[in-house]
Amino acid sequence: MQIVREEGLDTPVLYGAGRLHDDAVVLERDGDRYTVFLVDERHNPIRSTIRTYDDEAEALERVLLKLRQVAKARRSMAALSEPPRSDA
Repeated sequence: MQIVREEGLDTPVLYGAGRLHDDAVVLERDGDRYTVFLVDERHNPIRSTIRTYDDEAEALERVLLKLRQVAKARRSMAALSEPPRSDA
């Protein structure tokens, strides 16, 4: 969570703790397996993002990767919606 704060990333939903929202990154545990995925606007898992791991550290690395990707996508979308700058 220190990395999440330092990089200004969204807070992930870890083991059921946290708030679901569009593009939330979720980590769930089922026994000794860890599943990471993003959710859509209806809070349903996005199938193409679902990954399962046997190792918690690997799952947490995936969480960070997805959080960084979501942040980058949001920055790109924000840049596209900005009015063009004129040098005049």
